[in-house]
Amino acid sequence: MRLAIQICAAVQFCALLALGCSKKNETVIVPQKPPVNSHVVWDYSTLKKVSSSAAGEKYCGYARMIQLQDQTLIAIYEADGNIVSVKSSDLGATWSAPVSVARRADGTNMSVPDILELKDHSLLACYNPRPYDISPSRKFGIRTKKSYDGGLTWKDEKLLYEAGYEFKNGCWEPSAVQLPSGEIQLFFANEGDYLNSDEQNISMLRSSDNGLTWTKNREIVSYRAGKRDGMPVPLLLSNGKEVVFAIEDNGFDAFKPYIIRNSLTENWANTVDAGSANRSYAMADKIADNIYAGAPYLRQLKTGQTILSYQGTEGRTNKMEFADMKVVVGDEQARNFSKKSTPFIIPADKSCLWSSVTVLNDNTIVAVTSTNAYSNHSEIWMIKGRLVQEPIALADPTIFPDNGKYYLYGTSSDKGFEVYESSDLKNWKGPVGKNNGLALVKGEAFGTKGFWAPQVFKRNNAYYMAYTADEQIAIAKSDSPLGPFKQEQIKPLSGIGKQIDPFIFFDTDGKTYLYHVKLQEGNRIFVSEMKADLSDVMQETAKECISGLLPWENTEKTGWPVTEGPTVIKHKNLYYLIYSANDFRNKDYAVGYATSTSPTGPWKKYEGSPIISRQKLKYNGTGHGDLFTDKAGNYKYVMHTHNSDTKVAPRLTGIIDVKFASKNGSEADILEADDSTFKLIFTGTDAK
Repeated sequence: MRLAIQICAAVQFCALLALGCSKKNETVIVPQKPPVNSHVVWDYSTLKKVSSSAAGEKYCGYARMIQLQDQTLIAIYEADGNIVSVKSSDLGATWSAPVSVARRADGTNMSVPDILELKDHSLLACYNPRPYDISPSRKFGIRTKKSYDGGLTWKDEKLLYEAGYEFKNGCWEPSAVQLPSGEIQLFFANEGDYLNSDEQNISMLRSSDNGLTWTKNREIVSYRAGKRDGMPVPLLLSNGKEVVFAIEDNGFDAFKPYIIRNSLTENWANTVDAGSANRSYAMADKIADNIYAGAPYLRQLKTGQTILSYQGTEGRTNKMEFADMKVVVGDEQARNFSKKSTPFIIPADKSCLWSSVTVLNDNTIVAVTSTNAYSNHSEIWMIKGRLVQEPIALADPTIFPDNGKYYLYGTSSDKGFEVYESSDLKNWKGPVGKNNGLALVKGEAFGTKGFWAPQVFKRNNAYYMAYTADEQIAIAKSDSPLGPFKQEQIKPLSGIGKQIDPFIFFDTDGKTYLYHVKLQEGNRIFVSEMKADLSDVMQETAKECISGLLPWENTEKTGWPVTEGPTVIKHKNLYYLIYSANDFRNKDYAVGYATSTSPTGPWKKYEGSPIISRQKLKYNGTGHGDLFTDKAGNYKYVMHTHNSDTKVAPRLTGIIDVKFASKNGSEADILEADDSTFKLIFTGTDAK
């Protein structure tokens, strides 16, 4: 009974801390980078109890799980004041009986464990002795043990640190990471430095011999004056250059997940305080200040995305004892966490607490929690999920190949232009623009709204973006395809009336042409010769190329026929003008082309148009893209489609193979699209 009372008291105390001890508000800087385009889907057929009831435990909680070198799973957790481990050889379908790691003794519970497989494949367990029979002779501490047989036995117990003997000056929640050098850094929350205040820092100890000896002098790596940094979970990012750890930070009211970071070069030389650039709010979308969101846990997928779990009360009674487990997805730098999901569906009067996530070798995500949802006491449960691809939603897209990579741009928002990056046209990451995911940002170049239809090209070792804004055309410049694209003099190109959809073409004779669309009695494609320095067009050279006169180009027979989205290529001394026709909202929006012996026309429309259409691809609204070549020199066309059969926006981005084919009796090679090769472009692709 006394043990049960002490456990209850500890939980109530943690709840008090979790909701924060101060109501002083602070401005939270929420990242403006667009959130990642992937989310986790949970497989409820994999819901499984991990903890054992064989020993009659009344409380099992705070579980952490890893996959070992031999592919088995091992989980470590609290069980009535003891630390135990269990193993699974079938990826979590069944679990072994508990093995004792550290036993409760002398008025002290062993609490909040974590586990790490080291480079030599020994296991390091770290945990927190917490006195429940309060006496100056019993102190809060940080201890470790090791296993050399895959978790069957545990030995080499080390006492790394001791704090005070009361909750108000204790230490908590150890977790460790091993660096490429072999050094282990063990982080823990430490209240022992603040005997006369309710503050708490994150302290760190080091080991260079696989956890056999440790530095005696701890380092304070994270501290917000007057507040409580807590529950650190470290991660070496896959770039091999940064260590990050998640904490719960109550700097502005109730706890929220924050990310603390240091490069391996910085190596915690300076404490990350409240104003440090190395401290950042984890979420892409702010959680209300009064809402509790604590106990974060951080891991990374093989494909780069980071996964953060926490216990939160969004949509529930705002008390910790009613929190459930949330999982959000971040980028490869552990920023901009979004796409929130709830792994465990539980009643409103139950909870999922002290949760964690692990990533298996096949990129399966395992959520692990302590919950009372399936019995009258806390048990350990797990469920598996996978990161699901989401299509990139850029309209009027273009792909620019450069130095072995492909850069994808398109119409997305009134903030500017996003850019995505790929090395194989299959796995895309982003947005990766240098300004919060954007390659061009409103305010640094012409335009206040309507940022449409970019084209990126390289000229004289500089990168240029031609684009539409405010229904005018402008050109911005950068030293990188990731931007920032800017203008020294913020202005559009010359022109009369509204003009959109630029495409700049460099002819073999050294002349440069701007193909574009004028809005006059329809969307009509024009061409103008440009000045050699790209500073402007020669207005007197403007000439109409084509307009929407054919039945396929105006299926709704509107009074405003549309031809737009021009791309021009020269093939065997013939010029091919690829364009789209119909209003983009029309399901018959499609792609055709015309040819000419001159870059200025006259143009002869190909009788076999459209070459890309909904009838051929089974997607509505297929069009307005750009032609490019892959690394093998094959032509491909990137374009957008409607979002679905019933919804236009947000338009989705896809790629199709195209080629020039010789036909008997034809005056020119025919440009063909291979319908069977069309694929939408996704981010968040998983390892399968």
